[in-house]
Amino acid sequence: MINFIAKSEELKKIVKSLSLIKNFFVSSLLIGEESIGKKTLAKHILPQAVVVSGENLNKLLESLEQSEELIITDFEKISNYGSLNFDNKRVIATAKYQPKDIHVDELFGYIYEIKPLRYRLEDAKALAELFYKEAKETLCLDNDVAFEANRLDLSQNGKSLKKYVYKELIQSQMDEKDLLNLMYKYLYDNLEGDNDYKKFLYLYEKPLLEAGLKRYGSQLKLSAILGINRNTLRKKVNEYGL
Repeated sequence: MINFIAKSEELKKIVKSLSLIKNFFVSSLLIGEESIGKKTLAKHILPQAVVVSGENLNKLLESLEQSEELIITDFEKISNYGSLNFDNKRVIATAKYQPKDIHVDELFGYIYEIKPLRYRLEDAKALAELFYKEAKETLCLDNDVAFEANRLDLSQNGKSLKKYVYKELIQSQMDEKDLLNLMYKYLYDNLEGDNDYKKFLYLYEKPLLEAGLKRYGSQLKLSAILGINRNTLRKKVNEYGL
């Protein structure tokens, strides 16, 4: 059985409900944004089920005839809901939204809406920990990296969260040589002439000032540390919107 993380009370209730009815011929629809774990949850409940996409109606109909348990992804992309028959089947379908078709209400005994991760921070933090362990093993890293919970990238739910965790781990291992190589590759691909020295100066100045302000908390102290005029520093801070 696929391990599914559910820390929020709302998601726990959905998992519990699905677990209670999984042994009956009842069909359920999971709706919500991409990468929120709908398919993973469906596989957790019906680990032996055939998985088929709603984009291919002919294959879906064939699978319905041959299988007792099905997971239907992209349910909103089905072209003809009237052709579906879930009698004596265990079906969990996933969709971005509930299709506005009279047959949909007739097909499902239960319809659950799973909220995005930005509204389920308990689940997001737990998922981040899972990605963190996976990334450390994949990247063969020994050092621990602390994440700020309010900085987790949940813009694309699990997809962006996983990218964020991997980036944080990779960046934590970078040294001066790695940074220089990274800058070299970026500048090599983007240099086009026409005053590019000033154009790309912000790549150095902005992170320098941002890090300095966060570390020292004072423009006056930072200007002394960097050895630049306070007015020049204030101008740069305003220019970069820091």
